[in-house]
Amino acid sequence: MTSSYQLPSPLLQRLFLPPRDPSLLLSSSLRHLILLTEPPLPSIEAIARPHEKLAGLRFDPTLLLPSTVVDWASGLKIRELSSSQEWNVALPDHCEGIRYVRFHPNKELFVCTAKVKNEARLELYKCTLQINDDDDNAGEWILKQIPLQRRMNFASGCAYQFNGDDLLISTVPIDHPKDPPVEPVTTGPAIQIVERNARKAPGRTYQDLLKNEYDEAKLRYYLSVELVVVNVVEDSCVVKLIPQSTGGAIMPSTTSKLIPQNPSRPILHSAQASPSKRFLLVTLLSTFSYSVPLGKFGKVIEIWDLHSDQVIPVFSLPVDDEVPLSYDACSRHPRSFRWHPLEDTLMYVKALDGGDNTVDVGDDGERDAVYTRKLTMDAASSGGGEVKLQDANKLVGVQWRYSDLDYMQNGMAILEEYRWKDRMERRWILDKDGNKIKMLWERCWQDRYNAPGEPLSRRMGENGTYFIVQPTETSIFLRGAGASPLGDRPFLDVCDFGGEKIIMKRLWRCTAPVEGELDAEKEVGGVLPKERKDIYESFVCLMGDNDSMLISRESKTTPRNYYLTKLSNLHEENQVTSFEHPQPDLLGVTKELVQYKREDGVDLTCKMYLPANYDGTPRPTVSTYFMLFIPIELAIEIVTSCITIPNSLFIRAPSHLSYFGLTLENSRTQKQLVRCKDPNILSFMLDGLPLFIGQQGGG
Repeated sequence: MTSSYQLPSPLLQRLFLPPRDPSLLLSSSLRHLILLTEPPLPSIEAIARPHEKLAGLRFDPTLLLPSTVVDWASGLKIRELSSSQEWNVALPDHCEGIRYVRFHPNKELFVCTAKVKNEARLELYKCTLQINDDDDNAGEWILKQIPLQRRMNFASGCAYQFNGDDLLISTVPIDHPKDPPVEPVTTGPAIQIVERNARKAPGRTYQDLLKNEYDEAKLRYYLSVELVVVNVVEDSCVVKLIPQSTGGAIMPSTTSKLIPQNPSRPILHSAQASPSKRFLLVTLLSTFSYSVPLGKFGKVIEIWDLHSDQVIPVFSLPVDDEVPLSYDACSRHPRSFRWHPLEDTLMYVKALDGGDNTVDVGDDGERDAVYTRKLTMDAASSGGGEVKLQDANKLVGVQWRYSDLDYMQNGMAILEEYRWKDRMERRWILDKDGNKIKMLWERCWQDRYNAPGEPLSRRMGENGTYFIVQPTETSIFLRGAGASPLGDRPFLDVCDFGGEKIIMKRLWRCTAPVEGELDAEKEVGGVLPKERKDIYESFVCLMGDNDSMLISRESKTTPRNYYLTKLSNLHEENQVTSFEHPQPDLLGVTKELVQYKREDGVDLTCKMYLPANYDGTPRPTVSTYFMLFIPIELAIEIVTSCITIPNSLFIRAPSHLSYFGLTLENSRTQKQLVRCKDPNILSFMLDGLPLFIGQQGGG
């Protein structure tokens, strides 16, 4: 008798362990496409690795990686979109695979992390396109290790980010203890202190909270980091430490420390580089809590000047454990700290109603406001003069709750606010001074059939900031899923807000299916298409010329592949990928969309899969599939019957063996079509039909 796990039959292996579709990543310039090959399933060793659960985080204490990271890409290909030229980049023999690919904001270069085989060790690599001097079109991607000589810390997020040509990396301090703290013998109760003058507030339920001082010590041990900088463009890749107080010079890591690692100092949680690349907006964890996760711990917000030793204090925030239970409630303290994308100006949001949506602010009142604080420098600041942070200035206020603020390169912005009780959202166009010019729309976000889409953004600028793409000064692109009674049909629109009325024009939409009625107003040019096919197309990205675009296409029998086409000529296209069918045993399997009424009258849909050449005669197989539907609170009734998935998606076996296991191996026969009385439970039992049913519409 063997002690190892047994493999299923060859047929089941082909069905449920096929090659995974490569993960695709586009370079910052949108010139190159990275294809990462990953294993079909993670190894048992990877899943069985121990992990810590502290302050809402779950991570591997040895590798300092999130517990969700269990597989690594073992294959790396790079393809040029315009020519389909392809490079196979060989990974080092001692590496298991790579992950955490990040592109340089404006160069053909990316960095990645590699896992060493059979060792709890990570390495940092850079991959650069080296151009042949004799032929600009010829080149080679070279993978090279960056000699960091430090452990990177991914426990609370990606350990590195670009700041121009420099890579800022969160690393474990050189003098950090090798072993974590030892659990002490309990000599007394765990004591929690309520601060003086604290407000009474209901408590939410969270997972994996801190429980005692030992958990605090472990969290401080695992999250203690210092920030180093590496110029990845230079061949030398010298590792330097970002100092807090070194008289303006960037000192070698052997002679200075960023944050002294002792219990009296906060923990570096995050850092954002400013548009000028000179300043860092830093969040430090200052106060721990046993009642809320790490994101709500007490914080210290600071600005660090990379050209000097100056540290500019911004805010000191207490533990955020006084938020009311309502969905429209929020923190009463400043939140959402960020840089203005075009200048070295701090931005943040503050609730004007104390974070409590039950407070009456009137019909014209404001619940949230966006504030700015500019950095000012005297004439000698470039040589080490003092930098000051101006007082807060209110940029714009919103009547509902703030959601997001996205900028365009010309300084204009789109402001989003929401109201949970009726699922409403608003979008505003702001001018360069933050004044509301025009409302783009006010709508229920659950009404998918009439969704206008989301503003299209693209990585632009020297520091790789994302901006909303504009074909003209008074228009933007919108991309959407295009939900319809025929299933999702993604689209790309242009929205012109320059006139008295907002004008929407459809530029591209997924090909219409063969059957079903169409609405001409929602088609390209307002005209019904002449050609219809049962395929599913999705918009991926728009290139820098605002004409060429990358789309994906698939059908029930053809796997998803990617194509380059043009808005000016949609009939002209260039195939970028040629992925083969990963499960050829499923060729001939058909899929049908079944529409039915629930006992309470609500329209629902489901999918039914039938074997190849099925003639309708009963088979000696039974497929029984029970589904429990948890009701979702809906603001409008029509949402329940919305069809959310197109019927032309590529057919593949689901990742759970139990779905098809009953179909393939159960030889009993059941009576046909039994319905449960409970409207929240749907059960199909069909005599002799080897099928798989899954709900598409509804909650």
